[in-house]
Amino acid sequence: MPPFSIMLWVFQGMVFVIWMFLAFRWLFALRADAVAASGTVLPGPGWAVRAFRGGLVDKRYAKDRLWLGISTVVLLSSSLVSFLR
Repeated sequence: MPPFSIMLWVFQGMVFVIWMFLAFRWLFALRADAVAASGTVLPGPGWAVRAFRGGLVDKRYAKDRLWLGISTVVLLSSSLVSFLR
């Protein structure tokens, strides 16, 4: 296997771990918002949808959305590089 392919896989693996960390951190924060808004440990789907909408438009999640978007673009573009090579 060529060294470029190995380096690309390692890079993609690192970016995926970062992406996964950011995504789960954002989703757990949204779940905490749903729990706080509903007042129950297991909020229903309506509360989850409200929390998810808040995660998409609320300013306090802007940095999370930005970094998640950047890591998604980097991951997709590195996949494109491996596809075109």
